[in-house]
Amino acid sequence: MPIVVDREERRAEVVSVAFDLVAEKGIEALTFREIAAANGCSTSIVSHYFRNKNELLFKVYQVANARAGERLQEAHAAGRPLLECFDAILPVGEASRRNWRVWLAFWSRAHLEPAYLEERRRAAEGSLALYRAMLAERLGRPERDPQMQAAARRLIAAVAGIGLEACFAPDDWTVERMHEVLAAQLRDIGLAEGG
Repeated sequence: MPIVVDREERRAEVVSVAFDLVAEKGIEALTFREIAAANGCSTSIVSHYFRNKNELLFKVYQVANARAGERLQEAHAAGRPLLECFDAILPVGEASRRNWRVWLAFWSRAHLEPAYLEERRRAAEGSLALYRAMLAERLGRPERDPQMQAAARRLIAAVAGIGLEACFAPDDWTVERMHEVLAAQLRDIGLAEGG
């Protein structure tokens, strides 16, 4: 009797391994051979799920965006203070640090390739909507309030800037410093420290 393989599960495993390899070694080092070896399968299995390296890489980029959004939504749904919620995005834990390494590996592509630019825009719009909803809920204001849109834009810029600086200067941008700077932004928006 043949072994039944869940196609989507196997495809997700390949993407997960590729995600980890990009986080560890970058885009250029990623090969189907390396993915197959890390996944314990043949290169033909990898190529069965992805036509080429570019298709797989694009999926890795999409997964990085999705994972970050899911972690943030989970933290928010659990009722954690906003400052703690943003630990899901900021490079304070291993999962979020890996996400930042993957994002950094891909951002030049977003500048040069239309599909990556569109994915970057889509992810940014989703983040902006989530930030706006989180702020509106915490401040007791309507989401459509123009001030909530402006506050969400300030917050997304602050989180991105803090995260980027922390990636390049982790000794200077400790968790405490990231929290301190983000807490100041939250206070400027009108939230008590920690949100």
